Amino acid sequence: MKLLCYAINEVPPKLVAAKPHRAWMDAFPDKHAYRCLPLSIANSNGWEILCPAPIEVSWNGGARGEDLTVRALKPLPGNRPLDHFCRSNFTHGIVTFHTDYIFRTEPGWDLIATGPTNRPKDNAYPLTGLIETDWLPYPFTMNWQIMRPGKVLFEEDEPFCFIYPVPKQALLNCQPEIRRLADDPELQSQHDAFKNSRDEFMMRFHAGEEAALKQPWLRHYFVGRHPDGKTVDGHLNKLRLKEPIDRRGEPVKPQPKRLDPRWADDSILNYLELAQTEANLAGRARINNEGRLNDTRKTYRIASMQQAAGADFLYVEDFFSPEECTLLRFAFDKLQDRIFTSDKIDPYWNGRFVWLKDILSAYPQAGKLMIERQKRAVALVRAFYRVKAPIYSDLLQIVQWKPGSFMPFHADNANPDSSPHGMAYRDFSGVAYLNDDYHGGELYFTALDIAIKPKMGSFVAFTAGFHHEHAVLRVTGGNTRLTIPSFFTFSAAHADPMLHPEAIPAKATASVGA
Repeated sequence: MKLLCYAINEVPPKLVAAKPHRAWMDAFPDKHAYRCLPLSIANSNGWEILCPAPIEVSWNGGARGEDLTVRALKPLPGNRPLDHFCRSNFTHGIVTFHTDYIFRTEPGWDLIATGPTNRPKDNAYPLTGLIETDWLPYPFTMNWQIMRPGKVLFEEDEPFCFIYPVPKQALLNCQPEIRRLADDPELQSQHDAFKNSRDEFMMRFHAGEEAALKQPWLRHYFVGRHPDGKTVDGHLNKLRLKEPIDRRGEPVKPQPKRLDPRWADDSILNYLELAQTEANLAGRARINNEGRLNDTRKTYRIASMQQAAGADFLYVEDFFSPEECTLLRFAFDKLQDRIFTSDKIDPYWNGRFVWLKDILSAYPQAGKLMIERQKRAVALVRAFYRVKAPIYSDLLQIVQWKPGSFMPFHADNANPDSSPHGMAYRDFSGVAYLNDDYHGGELYFTALDIAIKPKMGSFVAFTAGFHHEHAVLRVTGGNTRLTIPSFFTFSAAHADPMLHPEAIPAKATASVGA
């Protein structure tokens, strides 16, 4: 992951990896405050922007802008005017610092800007901001609230801003639940083991036992282990982040651009990577043989249209109404005798889907609804990707994903080993979701490290190449997952005749998708 830091002038404040040490922690005997690992890790969990010169802030307690004044005790680098860096902007005793950087995070990441962690400052309190730096083309400011009338000094090279990336809107998926500890016997047992171990140690320590005095603190959390000796995977007890690399003056490598008459010049299709990348390899490695993610700490989870805002794939809610989803599920349930099986298709798909023609013949209302919405899907894909040329649907069916089922990673028009792909003509893919009362079953994009669990009635569409290589994670429980997969192509020869009677189709193939 990269955090791009664009300096907007020639002498921006220094940007450095946050240091782990704090003066108040150093002052403790034996510096034992550093034994509190959560504090120590938080100290260095970000990057700091340093004050370029000593700045004295004075406030008389008034609410007007002129009631707060700033004074540089030495010239700023480059003889920069002080008010270009620091001034009273919000009134009411708030002093504003300009960071002098435009920060850009990767898609799906925001930036927290706050004061240096665990570094209290007398009479000044840092105000925290959450910034959508994956699109904002403008610098943000760092603000401090002066608490009472008087003077506050920001020393030269003192950090005035502390930044670190966070997944975009990650907390929207978080549902806090208050429970009794006794409701979870395993956690209760682990808690009691920690508590008993500490109580026993403190009894020996206060009794003056020599062995306990030589070990003045328990190290279970610090080293990442339970009292029974079991270690914890992925535990950190030391954090040192990378220092920024100064690449000023180097030409910015433009993102590859492919103009194509089939879509507009400002279409996102001009910028998407066509080939496999390291991101694909990393995403594939996160999926195990059981269709589960090995590591989800950085995975961005999407469960709503709002969370997908700004993405390079399409997410539409209410594509089908709840009543329409009920109708389509009813049709599928009643057509179990029409579920397709054949020795001429991939055995993986046998007994998994019902063709549109069978739905249309047995339940015309459901079949006509699928055709009508597929026309809307074509329009949505064309609008989202700014497509000018006609595109055609080449497949429509309802597919079931019973608990325990999953689909390995794949692109819909290319093979990772460069062998010929049977549906290389496909340009876009889509999935409509007829229910959401199942567990797991997320659509996972390997290169983006994004897992999508759409609401019932939603529609998701994306490109068919490696940029949107995807897997369907294991359905771990609940009801059977029901979807309507679809594929879109610029090739009229591969249009489904039931959906595009005006086109001349090739022989239909029995192939399904996510």
